[in-house]
Amino acid sequence: MSEKHYQISPIELVQWAEPLFGFGVGRATGFSEKTIASYEAAASIRLPNALREYYLACGKASLNCALHEIFIPDKKAKLFKKRLTFSYDHIDEDLETFSKPGEEDYPELAKIRALPRERWGEVTGNYLLFWCENQGCWYAGIKAEDLDQPNPVVYYNDQDDVYSWAPFSDSVQSFLLDILLLNLEPKAQPDEIENPAEIQTVLSEGGVNFQRLQEPYPFPGGRFCHTCLDTETNTLYVYGEEAEGRPAYLKVFKPNKKIR
Repeated sequence: MSEKHYQISPIELVQWAEPLFGFGVGRATGFSEKTIASYEAAASIRLPNALREYYLACGKASLNCALHEIFIPDKKAKLFKKRLTFSYDHIDEDLETFSKPGEEDYPELAKIRALPRERWGEVTGNYLLFWCENQGCWYAGIKAEDLDQPNPVVYYNDQDDVYSWAPFSDSVQSFLLDILLLNLEPKAQPDEIENPAEIQTVLSEGGVNFQRLQEPYPFPGGRFCHTCLDTETNTLYVYGEEAEGRPAYLKVFKPNKKIR
C-alpha cells in the first residue's frame, strides 16, 4: 500500500525534493552546529529555533537558491551577498554612500542621520534578513526583538528599500514552506489543476484523502496551503484553498511524468 504523509514540514519537503529536483548531488545537507554557533557568537544573537533547525538540516540544499535565495549563517560568507545580515547594516551602508546631509535618497535616512543608533527604531525597525527575491526586489526578515521566539512572524520590505516593512508570513515555518514550493516549481514543472471535479478525480486516483489533505498545518500561517507526499510513487500533492482573486487549485509534483 502506498504510504502517504500529510502536511509535511519544510525540512521533509526539501529532503524529498533535493535528490529529485536539486542542482547538487544527492541528499540535502545542512550547516554544522559549529558553523551556526560561530555565526551566532559573532552576531551576538541566537537564531529562532525554526530557522536554526532548518539551517542544520537543509541549509546547504541547492533548492534554497533555485529561484529566491537563502542567506546563510556563516561569518566567512560575503557581507551583503550570502551572509545573514541585519537591515541596520544596510542603513550603515546607505549612510556611507550618501555621506553628506541633503544627499539622502530616502527621506527616512535624513531622520536617521540626526539620531544616535539606539534611537533608529523611532524611524524603522531592525530585521535579520535571511532570504532574498531573485532580483533583489525584496528581503524576508525577522524583527530583532522577535529572535527569541521559536517560530516568529516574517516580514518583507514592501517599498524596495530597508525602511518600510510589512508582514509576509505568520511564522518562519509557513514562510519556508511557501518559498520552497516556489523554488521547486521551475525545475519540477508541476501539473496545476483548477477544475474542482478534476481535482477530486486526481486525488481519488492517487488515493489521497481530501479531508485529511485539507487539515491545517500545526503552525501559524499554515491554513491555506496543504500537502500530501506519497513516498511510494514519489508524488507530492499541494492543495491551495480558494482565496480572494484566486480559485482553489491542486499542484502535482512528480519526477519525469505529467499526471494528466
